[in-house]
Amino acid sequence: MEIRHLQMVKEVATCGNLTKAADRLYLTQSALSHQLKEIEGFFNTQLFIRDKKQMRLTDAGTVVLEAAEKILREVAETKAKVKCLTDKESGEVRLCTECYTSYHWLSGFLRAYRDIYPKVDVKIDIEATHYAEQHLLENKIDVAILEDSENPKLTYTPLFQDEFMVIVAPDHEWAGREWVEIDEFADQNYVMYNIPDEESSNFKMLYKNSRPQRVYKMTLTEAILEMVKAGMGVALLPNWIVKPYLKSGELSAVSLTRKRFLRTWYAATLKNKQHAPYTDAFIEKLASYMKELDGYAVLCPA
Repeated sequence: MEIRHLQMVKEVATCGNLTKAADRLYLTQSALSHQLKEIEGFFNTQLFIRDKKQMRLTDAGTVVLEAAEKILREVAETKAKVKCLTDKESGEVRLCTECYTSYHWLSGFLRAYRDIYPKVDVKIDIEATHYAEQHLLENKIDVAILEDSENPKLTYTPLFQDEFMVIVAPDHEWAGREWVEIDEFADQNYVMYNIPDEESSNFKMLYKNSRPQRVYKMTLTEAILEMVKAGMGVALLPNWIVKPYLKSGELSAVSLTRKRFLRTWYAATLKNKQHAPYTDAFIEKLASYMKELDGYAVLCPA
């Protein structure tokens, strides 16, 4: 039995007539009758009762028709899904960044990307934020924006580099200095995002061998900056996120150590996965877009 036999059963049941069904299937009536004999032979029972020019389903024919409709529907849906995956012009790119807020760069980038691939949807998996690399390895997302480039199972495309700066109030004792050392943070209150200490790479780096005087945890970047402006503590944030506040003089920024704290961000993909052309174009366009922005509209801090 083949798919064509199921299509034949469906058309004969719908038309109630061999001649009409044959026309709709672009077959001769003789060929259609032959297919009917084949499927009745397969099930070893009669599926239709010929009543004058009408074809009426038997009980067995009704069961086969129900199965045929279900199978044909599944086949059609599967073909549509596969076409979506293999179509060079349409599909989706599943994206996540390794940080948990701030996708404000996305809208500008999408406008440029949709000029090339207007039929491709970009879907952001927010829940994968703290596990972006793992979700990528499990093929739950297509592109992960990471600051780590050490997994041999992934391919990395450099996007941009930013610098974490020590952010302080203008009247803070560190304001005006070129840099501060890590061990100096033990004498300060620290303002950070509202995540567990062990999930913050910055906190673990600054307080590996000590504890801050006091820790303030904020959900929003704006709240962190307001706390620092009020002199409640110091923070460690990327240069691009505080640039407007530095220009206005509301805050001051100091490098972390003489060597500075620089990060390189990458667009990561599975090395052994064949990507659609629009996914490759997404990464290429994203890299060029970030270069145009000079890295000042991208991600949130760790």
